[in-house]
Amino acid sequence: MARAVLLVNNPLTTLAGYRGLGLLGSFKRHLERISGPYDRIYLLTGDRRGFKLPDKVIHVPIRPPRMPRPLMVLYCYLVGTLKVFSLARRCSFVRADGGTIELHAVLGAKLARRPVVMSFRYFGPAYQRGRGLLGDLLASLLTVIVRFCLTKSDKVIALTRSLADLAIRMGVEPGKVLVVPILIREERFNPSAYDGEALRAQHGLKGRKVILFVGRLAREKRLDVLIRAFAELAAEDPDARLLLVGGGPGGPELRGLCEELGIADKVVFVGPVPHEKVPEFLAMADVFVLPSMVEGLPKALLEAMAMRKPIVATRAPGIMDVVRHGVEALLVDVGDVGALARAVRKLLSDKSLANRLAERARRTFERDYSYERLYRKVKPIMEKLITFSFG
Repeated sequence: MARAVLLVNNPLTTLAGYRGLGLLGSFKRHLERISGPYDRIYLLTGDRRGFKLPDKVIHVPIRPPRMPRPLMVLYCYLVGTLKVFSLARRCSFVRADGGTIELHAVLGAKLARRPVVMSFRYFGPAYQRGRGLLGDLLASLLTVIVRFCLTKSDKVIALTRSLADLAIRMGVEPGKVLVVPILIREERFNPSAYDGEALRAQHGLKGRKVILFVGRLAREKRLDVLIRAFAELAAEDPDARLLLVGGGPGGPELRGLCEELGIADKVVFVGPVPHEKVPEFLAMADVFVLPSMVEGLPKALLEAMAMRKPIVATRAPGIMDVVRHGVEALLVDVGDVGALARAVRKLLSDKSLANRLAERARRTFERDYSYERLYRKVKPIMEKLITFSFG
């Protein structure tokens, strides 16, 4: 049998979505990097059309018809299971790389009697709880799916020690769990390669204090808290600006909140940008803020650390795996508007503290998340199980 592997994303992750977020180029480069040891890579996604990908990579879209989202997910699970079964018989193993809800990957692989390796990037049920009865019911259903996917997998690749411990508590044998974090390339996130002041002038921000968020405009990021905290800061410093880099379903509601608070002219909705442009925005920032209620391993946070930026974040799962209060960042409780405003104000006014935290954050990044420094150590695992990030 030719050495081939099947990559399966979750039903809600598509190449069309990557393109909309400016990530398709990075993902193609990722596929090109991992294709070396293999004769062929099949990529199964929930797209409605096929995409041209690097040599040796064959895109297989599920092509769901247009229908309400719950029905579309069900369709992708059913049809996806059949496609996984068919493709897996040509492959050495199946790699489920979307999170932990790739039920079709596990079912299809087991039917085809092929090993399946599962990513544990985040705990999906945590994103649904607290959203009313339907949200709690969905969280319960997702918990069942996640537990099934994890316990039936031959290997589980967890991004953090906390996720590894959770997988074990959910019934995965400890010997099947590996912790392999996201690694970020220093060559792309090199603070000395960017002139922050020149970039500010280029974007019309000369002389402004810039507060930056990078990520999806989604409920779990708690950007409503950040906007309310920024309103307090803007009342004291009219020259301050908040930049929100990224797209997502929360955009219209967040714009409405800015209008309501009278700060619409001080909040810049940048929208999605190509990933290679993210370091430029980080270079312009005085403070990077991540106000999330929950994370897996927050890539944007790692990138801010690599760019040596002062950070304010929340005491949330995922974030506390990466940074410590008063060491690499200032941490506040989730949803605390006043504490978030005070922390950002502190870093804007105390340059000595801001520089000290930023320097420690960079050192922690170099020690734990630098591709150039760590890849050689984990290369055998990463190449064998296809675990590294496409950032």
